[in-house]
Amino acid sequence: MDKVLQIGESNLEKKSKPVKDIRSTDTQKLIDQLLSICQSEEKKTGGLAAPQIGENIQIFVARRADIEDKYLDKDKKVPKEIRENLWEVIINPEVLELGKKKSTYWEGCLSVKNGEVFGPVKRPSMVRIRYKDRTGKEKELTAKNFFAHIVLHELDHLKGILFVKYIDKLTNLWKSRDLDKYLEEYGDFPEVI
Repeated sequence: MDKVLQIGESNLEKKSKPVKDIRSTDTQKLIDQLLSICQSEEKKTGGLAAPQIGENIQIFVARRADIEDKYLDKDKKVPKEIRENLWEVIINPEVLELGKKKSTYWEGCLSVKNGEVFGPVKRPSMVRIRYKDRTGKEKELTAKNFFAHIVLHELDHLKGILFVKYIDKLTNLWKSRDLDKYLEEYGDFPEVI
């Protein structure tokens, strides 16, 4: 795996600048690098932002949990052609709308103990953004529920914010192996203290 910066690194706390030349070789290589890390860490991540690999520019990739869920809800395996396109490349995003309703999901981050720590984060349960894809085409995307959390988590990286900022008490941070054990035993996430 390429090096993902860890909490405490200054690049993770800086605001990112817009991408000027989307089609440049450097930008395209960076996108490929982000996708490669996400695909190799597929079981651990919902996305990755350029600042996490040392580039403070407005690019992130987000796992299309909304598409994946359509198959998982029906207990079907996600087809290979869908799996290959599960990562949305988002460049120079602009938030158009945030939902008023909030939801809480347990989030982790490859930049916090290599994705081995999770905590409950309350965010808007809907976000609508405008952005450019890797070809420079302008797009809009509405994300809801867990997918909204993924998009908002990655947007935070572009602002220099890590998810742990939203955790009020350290007792609400769990190591992934302990959280997995708890889920297996109780069938639900721990109570937020």
